[in-house]
Amino acid sequence: MEGISINWGTLLKPEYGWRILGLAITWGIVWLLVRYFSRVLERLDQRIKGIDIDTREMETLDKLLDYLVIAIGMLVTIAILNLTSVLYSILTAAGVITIVIGFAIRDVAANFISGIFILLDQPFVRGDSVKIGDFSGTVRRISLRSTEIVTFDGPVVSMPNSTVATTPIVNYSINKERRVNLTVAISQETDLRAAIETLRELAEKEERRIPEKDISLFVSDVRDGAIVLTVMFYTPAALWGTVTNDLRQSIVEEFNRRGLELAVPVYKSYNVTVNAQTQPKTNKGG
Repeated sequence: MEGISINWGTLLKPEYGWRILGLAITWGIVWLLVRYFSRVLERLDQRIKGIDIDTREMETLDKLLDYLVIAIGMLVTIAILNLTSVLYSILTAAGVITIVIGFAIRDVAANFISGIFILLDQPFVRGDSVKIGDFSGTVRRISLRSTEIVTFDGPVVSMPNSTVATTPIVNYSINKERRVNLTVAISQETDLRAAIETLRELAEKEERRIPEKDISLFVSDVRDGAIVLTVMFYTPAALWGTVTNDLRQSIVEEFNRRGLELAVPVYKSYNVTVNAQTQPKTNKGG
């Protein structure tokens, strides 16, 4: 075409040739990453058991990663073309914009980033019995923004992932065994040996107990009008709550049947009488 001239000699110089090759490789990598990020995320979601990532959250994460890759590709392109002044201007502007946006969405971003760390670290999965902060229950749902726990009392607690990530987590489901720890207070008039033997019999008869682990039974405290006995043994973690409740009920029934008296709270009241002292009246004058 007339009016258009291409200086092939200039373009074929080694300096420009390497730049063209660098641009081609850079944007080839960008194209591959943008094209296959969604597939990688889908496979990751399928492989990680017990983690539910919402479709919308998956799409959002995919777009954010695409934008990040494209932005990096643009910066690399500017660096390859040796546009240093433009690069500095863009980085300065990007820094200011990032600070402004960061203040505006810092809570959302913190939850999102914490969700990714929870996804990778997996301190718990769906169905685990956990204690996070003051809340104990079963994990119902894990997303990139929040974690839902069904408490043992019934209500559902939705906790931001930024809170979850910075709070100590107790996971009762990681270890397949959990210790039953029950205390029983008996009155001081009760036969101590008979009470200890009754507790031992009830613990040994518990079929859901792990037989390989010994039963611990001892006097743990002596206080006003009561002797406190403690019985401990291990049971499968999934049955811990049921075993604890059933054993507590069996203890009350068996103690009543054998005439072993359980201690009841003793309340002491004190009556204090304050006598008001009256000063004698004095007559002034004659």
